[in-house]
Amino acid sequence: MNILFITLRALHIIAGTFWVGAAVVTTAFLMPTARAFGPEGGKFFQFILGKQRMSNYISLSAILTTLAGTAFYWITSGGLQTAWILTSAGSIFTIGSITGILAAILGGVVTAPTAERMEALSKEMQSAGAPPKPEQLAQLLEFQKRLGQAGLWGTLLLVITVVMMAIG
Repeated sequence: MNILFITLRALHIIAGTFWVGAAVVTTAFLMPTARAFGPEGGKFFQFILGKQRMSNYISLSAILTTLAGTAFYWITSGGLQTAWILTSAGSIFTIGSITGILAAILGGVVTAPTAERMEALSKEMQSAGAPPKPEQLAQLLEFQKRLGQAGLWGTLLLVITVVMMAIG
């Protein structure tokens, strides 16, 4: 094995482990907890997304995982050789690659922008110095709902990806 192959594989596994772990913890524990606390949950997410920059770390791990995985797939498949792709292992890795890429797209198109809007709204609500307006609360709930749905789908795609990679 050459150093590029080892480096790509290690980067893919380490970044992917963080990405999947963060998705599962966020979907299964953090989002339901924030919802249970209502407006106070917004403060929690403002802190974790803003000050702790959790979404930045998740986005970076998704990008690194996807780029390293794509390069790793290219090398392993011999430049997308159909003969390799149609093998049992090749087919399983292809399914895992597709679901991983779909999770990354979902994160970039839905999850990250919604988290940014939710963070901005939470800051606006806190800086107002008054109780949140009903329309702000409604929008916050809509953002939480959208994040919850996208998070659930993204996590499901990532779990399928991990299963496919483990089987392959």
